[in-house]
Amino acid sequence: MVKQTVFPAVLRLVWIIGLWLAAPAAHAGQSDFWFTAELDAYRAVVEDYRAQSVEEVIDRVRAFEPRAVHELIDRVRGPDIRLTGTDAEPALNERLFRSAAMLHIDIAERLWWRGLESAATDQIEVAVRWADLSARRPEPPGSFRRRWYLAVTLLAFERGGWQAGLAFAELACDALPDDVPVLTAAAWMNEELALTPFNVGVSGESGLRRRQEAQRTLLEAAAGLAGRALAVAPLAGEAALRRARVELLLGRADDARERLQGLIGRPDLSRPHAYLARLLLGRMYARADDPENAERLLREASALLPEGQAARVALSRLLDTLGDRRAAAVVLEPVLRAELPGGAADPWVAYRLGRNPGPALREALRGEVRQ
Repeated sequence: MVKQTVFPAVLRLVWIIGLWLAAPAAHAGQSDFWFTAELDAYRAVVEDYRAQSVEEVIDRVRAFEPRAVHELIDRVRGPDIRLTGTDAEPALNERLFRSAAMLHIDIAERLWWRGLESAATDQIEVAVRWADLSARRPEPPGSFRRRWYLAVTLLAFERGGWQAGLAFAELACDALPDDVPVLTAAAWMNEELALTPFNVGVSGESGLRRRQEAQRTLLEAAAGLAGRALAVAPLAGEAALRRARVELLLGRADDARERLQGLIGRPDLSRPHAYLARLLLGRMYARADDPENAERLLREASALLPEGQAARVALSRLLDTLGDRRAAAVVLEPVLRAELPGGAADPWVAYRLGRNPGPALREALRGEVRQ
């Protein structure tokens, strides 16, 4: 489990993002102030980053006060249609804006490694502004900016746990309210933060009530975010799974069952998602004292992904409860003998802890800005 650490510095971004989103959209173009002599020193650092590694320029970037960079961005924001490209073929200045956004994120990551949380947040604030200079209305599907926001959301999670990830995810959802991967990631973080362990003995009955209220608020938020993702992409498998599970956690068993049954009936669903739908519904039937349907679904899940340990464990537990210990042992034997791949191969692990695509996504974005 990722260490749960509070990351209050990220929350400073809330009011800063609001300012930038309220500003006129930059889809019409950018000012050629970027190319003036006044920016020579900063532009040289960004261009060197494109050709070198962040380690070679980190000290030079940190020599610029974040406030001074914000002032530069304020002046660069002026529209100029002559310098506008497309998302796939950005103009030269827009390529440099993207490079600056990646540069400051890479520096923030290094500063986190050193324990310099506040300095890292300063860099993220600058990076967000550079990324938003390339905003388009409407934002193209799969655009650099969409993927950048997801990458930074995952970076915040990697470095600060669920709370840090969620703090940035909320900003990403405000910036990109129709982005399915961002909405789904935010739903995931709300769901998992709601399920983090809580020590009842320390807080007492009143603390428990507050915790339950906070838990429900987080689960309702997760349901809403997954619903927003489904409104944009009705066939989004992970969003549908998360909506179903959160509905179950909120006590809306009929809604959860109907949604999962709909997923099971879809031939287009990916194998991992088909496995998870059967696993969740099978467990649901087991708790509802419907062993026949529970066993059927858990066996279907195991047949879809024989390496899926979660389905085998659930099926073994069900068979043992029914008194068939021999069958339970047979189902569980490959797990106990370590004949199956490690737990990370099970989609249930990825569902709970994420697939950790952040590093690969950031590397891909880094490669794009260095082309």
